[in-house]
Amino acid sequence: MKPFHFSIFSLFVYSFLVFLGGCTVKKADSEITMPEQELPEQELSLEDIEMNFNYNMLFVYYLDAPKKLKEKKFYLGQGESAGYSPDNYEFPDIYNMFSQMGDEYTYYVGPYYANIHSYSNTSNQNLDIGIQVEMISSECTHTDATNENECSDSNPIKWHITQVYENAPSSQAGLAVGDTILLVGATNPRDENAFKKITSGANGDSISLKILRGDSILNVSVPLFCYLSPTVFLSYQDSIPIIKITEFAEHTAKACNDVNDGFHGTALEFEKILKSTKGPVVIDLRGNPGGDMTQCIGSAKETLSKGDKLFTIKGTDYSSDSTQQAIAYEDLIANKDGAGKGRYYVLMEDSNTASCAEMMILAMTSSLKSPIVGTISYGKGIGQYYIDTPAGGYSIITSMKVLDENGDSYHDLGFIPDYDISDSLKALSKAVALAKEGKAKRTHGYGEQRLNHFSNIFAKKANHIHQIPKGGAYKIIKNPLKKL
Repeated sequence: MKPFHFSIFSLFVYSFLVFLGGCTVKKADSEITMPEQELPEQELSLEDIEMNFNYNMLFVYYLDAPKKLKEKKFYLGQGESAGYSPDNYEFPDIYNMFSQMGDEYTYYVGPYYANIHSYSNTSNQNLDIGIQVEMISSECTHTDATNENECSDSNPIKWHITQVYENAPSSQAGLAVGDTILLVGATNPRDENAFKKITSGANGDSISLKILRGDSILNVSVPLFCYLSPTVFLSYQDSIPIIKITEFAEHTAKACNDVNDGFHGTALEFEKILKSTKGPVVIDLRGNPGGDMTQCIGSAKETLSKGDKLFTIKGTDYSSDSTQQAIAYEDLIANKDGAGKGRYYVLMEDSNTASCAEMMILAMTSSLKSPIVGTISYGKGIGQYYIDTPAGGYSIITSMKVLDENGDSYHDLGFIPDYDISDSLKALSKAVALAKEGKAKRTHGYGEQRLNHFSNIFAKKANHIHQIPKGGAYKIIKNPLKKL
C-alpha cells in the first residue's frame, strides 16, 4: 500500500461525526441514516475516520446525495471487489463510494496521490523573460537569400513588445510596452518558436537584448527567475483591444517564491488591463477551462454596473440543525461599478470554453446582452468544493449549479453562439468587426440537445483519475465544519 500521513484534523472531526450519528435525509421513498459512532475516539482507525468524514461530506455537500448516496454500510468492504486494489489505492472503499455517485467531477484523491498531484490555484510556472510580442517586419524568407545571415542582415525581423508581464523578469529589467527588440544576444530569431526558445533558459541565466526605444538603442540584460504566468493577455486588431483570458487562478503574475505573499489573481489582472484600454472590447474565452470561482465572478463584475445581476447559484450546505442537507439559492449582484462598465463587449467561445468561463459568459450575456462568436461551449454549469480530508487527501464534490434569471441552466447544453464560426482567424475577424460596429446583441440561447459530457450511469469499475485536472469551477474549503 502507498504511504499516507495522519492529520491532527481528525481529532477535531471526531466530535462532529458523533454529533451527526443519528441524522437522516430523504432518499426517494426511503431514508438514509447517518452511521452511529459507538467506538471511543482512541479505537477509531485512520480508515474509519477517513471513511466517516468523506461519507458525511457527500451527505451534506453532494448536490445529488438524496438520489444517489446510500447508507454507509453499503460501501464497506466493497472497494477491492470493485477493482480498487490496496496496492494502488489507499482506502479502496472510499474510492469506490465516490465512483458510485456516477459523477466524474465528484471524486476522491487519497493521501499518496494528493501529495503528488495537489490541486493548484496558481497559474503555470515559467522561466522566460515574460513578454508578449508581435513580429512587425520581414519580407524575407530563407529561400529568398543565399543564406540565413544574408536574409537576416538585409531584412531584419523586429519584435514589438505588446505586453510586459507584471512581476516577471521583463518587468524587473525595465522593459516596456512599445519597445522593439532588434537582437536577442547576437541572434535575430526568425519566427515565434525561435523567439520563445531563445528567450527562455534556466533560473539565474541572463538574456541580452538590443532594443529600440524611441530614437535610442539600448542594451538590456534580463536575469531569469521562476514566475507565475499571467492569465490575461492583451493584443490589438484594427485598433480593437482583444483581451484573452486563459484560465481563472487565484495566484498569477508573481515570482514563484512569492506565491503565498498575498493574492494577485485573474480578476486583478483583468481589471488592470481594462483600465489600460478604451472603447469596445473583444473578450476571448476560447480554450478557457475555468478555475477559481472567486476569480471568474470578480472578472465578470468588472464589466458590469452596480446592481447588475450575474446569476443564481443553487448550492448545498448544512441544515439549520445540522441533521441533513440544505439547499440554498444565492443571487450574485455587482456591489459596485466595474472598471469596464458601460463599454461594448463581444465574447468569443469554443467547445473548450467551460465551467467558470461559462459563468462569466452567463453574467455578461444576462446583464449586457453581449453577442458571442465561435462555436458552442462545453456546457458545464456545475461547480465543486475542494475539501482537505483528515488523512491528507482531497474530496472533490459537486455542490452547486448555476442558474440564469429564469431559473434555467446551460448545464450539458452549452451556449449557442450568435455567430457560429469554427475557423479561428475568421471568428476573430468577425468579433473585431462586431466590436467596431457596436450594435449586435445576444439573440441566441442554450443548446436544445444534450451534449452528453456528463454520465448518469453509476461507475462499476476502478476508473479513478489520480491527477486533479485544471479548470472547472471550484471553491476551496479549508474548514468544512464551518459554514462558508
